[in-house]
Amino acid sequence: MPILEQVAPLIAVVDDQRDVRTTVGRGLERFGYKVHPFMGGTDLLEALEYLEPDCILLDVRMPVLDGLDTMKLIPQDRRHIPVIFFTSHGDIHLAVEAMKSGAADFIEKPATFEMIVQKIEAALSSSRPTVEKNHSADQARKQLAELTKREDEVMRLACAGLRNKEIAEQLDLLRKWGLGDSRLA
Repeated sequence: MPILEQVAPLIAVVDDQRDVRTTVGRGLERFGYKVHPFMGGTDLLEALEYLEPDCILLDVRMPVLDGLDTMKLIPQDRRHIPVIFFTSHGDIHLAVEAMKSGAADFIEKPATFEMIVQKIEAALSSSRPTVEKNHSADQARKQLAELTKREDEVMRLACAGLRNKEIAEQLDLLRKWGLGDSRLA
């Protein structure tokens, strides 16, 4: 069940046990994913300043900062990234708490790679509309930031519903260009 997308999704694997990070990372790479391993929640949170994984596979019980606390500290602009908890210390109470906190899913170790991939694909599918919306909004913000001062003034007046002639009058463009009212009628 390899990934069919041209760009392989990036999966952040967060686990304090090196052998788990290595095994899960290599297994996911065989299914066509790119993997970025992290030793703990603090490392992940620091990396989220410059890295945007498509999904986070997060261990629950880790020293310093556990999985639930890590998820709660994910920056607002990264909250659209689905988080799947992956733990060998799972119980119903913990699973319910994780899901109430916004987790996309909860997997108990050991698990097959087919199961992990199935959960990742489901999380990616459900988050895709939000991700696309965020990327569109980011693109619009970048384009707006590139407007000159005059372009920004014109855009704001157009968004307020003014017609071309009204915008020209508002910005006193007719007089500045030496045009009469007849050209924009």
